[in-house]
Amino acid sequence: MYSSASFARSRLFRNEEVLSIDYIPDKLPHREKQLEELLNVFLPVLEKPGKMARRVLITGDIGTGKTVTAKKFGQLITVEGHRRGLNFYYVHVNCRKERGSFTRVLLKAIRQLDPKIPDRGFATNELLSKLMDLLDRHDAYMIVTLDDMEVLIDKCGSDPFYDLSRAHDDRVEGPFRLSLICVLRDPGKLEALDPATRSTLEEYVIHMPRYTKEQLIDILMDRVRLAFYKGAVREHIIDFIADISAEKGDARYAIELLWRAGKLAELEGRSEVMSEHVRKAVVQVWPVAKEVIDALNLHAKLFLLGIARTFRFTDEAYISMGEAEDAYKIVCEEFRQEPRRHTQLWKYVQELAELQIISARPSGPGHRGRTTLISLKSIPAEELEEELTKAIASDLGIEGT
Repeated sequence: MYSSASFARSRLFRNEEVLSIDYIPDKLPHREKQLEELLNVFLPVLEKPGKMARRVLITGDIGTGKTVTAKKFGQLITVEGHRRGLNFYYVHVNCRKERGSFTRVLLKAIRQLDPKIPDRGFATNELLSKLMDLLDRHDAYMIVTLDDMEVLIDKCGSDPFYDLSRAHDDRVEGPFRLSLICVLRDPGKLEALDPATRSTLEEYVIHMPRYTKEQLIDILMDRVRLAFYKGAVREHIIDFIADISAEKGDARYAIELLWRAGKLAELEGRSEVMSEHVRKAVVQVWPVAKEVIDALNLHAKLFLLGIARTFRFTDEAYISMGEAEDAYKIVCEEFRQEPRRHTQLWKYVQELAELQIISARPSGPGHRGRTTLISLKSIPAEELEEELTKAIASDLGIEGT
């Protein structure tokens, strides 16, 4: 039975919100330099409005602060733009949430100026033209950030980036109103773009390195101070979480571990987070962020789904490359997709191993013929299957899967 005690004020958490993935802190420990760099690059856009547009590429692994730095920059530059009397907009678009649709990206930008624009009825070139017309009509300036841009690359190729980077081509003397920030994990994805577009996007690159253990401690200390009551999380717990997270330098993973450990302690009615709560949290939090799974292209997801399903129904630690390919073909048939060739699947194996989702090694003595043996690292096959099924359905626009 539930009681009023179930709704009592937490003895641990002062403000859980600061542990949310969407929280933008006042300070960004160990990303001050990159934030300052971004502000410096875009300063001429404020000082001489209409005289130039900027294009910046932000790269780095999951959990290295790309998104939060871009959003913090957006907050600061918008305030400064308004302070200078400019009609200034910052639009942060998660390309994954928009399903890699360039139309939806443009609509999100346009709705800052025209909230009533309908969802349908426009080609992308018409939408881009409408956006530029609206910026002119409102004497406005806009920075659009394309987060998880690899999804847009996979879905649309070079066209969106070519169109956006050439939006001012017919304006020899300006005004230049639209600037662009692209955020992606793997710079290798840019190889899929045509050379001219790639060159334009690489005009200015800011790389986010992985956090060190000491840097993760600083970040966690900051969040603990804001999120928990004094004494609820002691220094050795922060050190323990930072130690676990340091291998990948992933602040997002570290913060999720902190939150999950806090919730487990709260569930037990404790007033302090213990090391055992952290150990239990490690089991519950995926070692690979779900955003990494989401960022895979469609056929890499289909291939991984085949692997996950195979492991669900076998007690073997490894499966062969041939078994993985057979499972992939069945999954492709289920989702009505044309299977990729062996060469491409081998590239997926390398990518998934690099991301530490699977391990792959050559077969040794005792195995007939030479093949690659594949195993899942530490994500339960059933959970991985469930997550991939949802992600694939989202990619394909299938409802209710």
